[in-house]
Amino acid sequence: MKAIQFKEYGAYDTLKVVDLDIPELKEGQLLVKVNIAAVNPVDNIIRKGLIPQAKKPPMVLGNEAAGVVVKGNSEFPEGARVIISPFTTDGLIRGIISDGTWQEYLALYPQEVIKTPDHVSDGEAATFPVAFFSAQASLNKGDFTNSKSVLALGAGGAVGNAAIQLSLAYGSPLVIATAGSTQKAEAAKSAGIENVIDLSKETISEGVLRITEGKGVDLVIDSIGGNLTGEALHSLARNGMLVTIGYSAGTQFTANVTDFVWKGIQMKGQSLSGWFNAEEQKQIWNQLLPLLAERKIKPLVAKVFDIADVAEAQRYLMEERPFGKVLLKF
Repeated sequence: MKAIQFKEYGAYDTLKVVDLDIPELKEGQLLVKVNIAAVNPVDNIIRKGLIPQAKKPPMVLGNEAAGVVVKGNSEFPEGARVIISPFTTDGLIRGIISDGTWQEYLALYPQEVIKTPDHVSDGEAATFPVAFFSAQASLNKGDFTNSKSVLALGAGGAVGNAAIQLSLAYGSPLVIATAGSTQKAEAAKSAGIENVIDLSKETISEGVLRITEGKGVDLVIDSIGGNLTGEALHSLARNGMLVTIGYSAGTQFTANVTDFVWKGIQMKGQSLSGWFNAEEQKQIWNQLLPLLAERKIKPLVAKVFDIADVAEAQRYLMEERPFGKVLLKF
């Protein structure tokens, strides 16, 4: 079978298409043919060797994918279309400490797959799991209710966009997004996001104060990090909370401690790998899957690359920061 593997840390071009054996099934496992796999920022970090606990090369990256069952059971028969969960059976995220989804075939236990709704394309299915699970988990961590206003950083990023869509689907009275350029701000508005802060024209706190008439927002979902985190903290309303789940823009920020003291704001962290057992995963999937089935949320795809162009796919994601997800077609 075809797989994408890197055998040493380095630049994008260390990613190579190789031939590997189709995995042998253990008792109870399904054999799934991967049709589309997603590219995520963490793949780039691992390829550079910047996550010490990650599997050492040679390694196959990829957290999520969509495909079809070729050897199944009564619950997932041959031909069933499935979403491949980012979670392995031990609750860890695949493609970090174990080989991931960038391969033609995967041997998976039934709890590692989700039935793809009929109207959802393979591209949308492969785009859905990590972004929407991350966003839902962050909303839950932030004690979200439909009476709270929400600021999501990165309208074009997978998690940011998912947080926006979920907040709107749940009936939040005010949802605000940020965009790093006028082009992305216009794309966000075209996608139906009414309140967008164009960071090339104003800061987060300036935009939030303008839109909220000085009040601030109740909840921030921050999947970006860096200096934007400090700005987002300053934009919180009294008793507001920021939930951070990413740091692609950097790991350090400056904040004003008086915002914590006088406004009573809070900051919490959220991660996925190792934090959700099978029952806790099921609870979040049960929140999300009805929305996906009813088309109340729609995963956004920016571009699909052939696996032969994987180096360019990863470069495109990391350097051009597209509006939507980058995918690999097997």
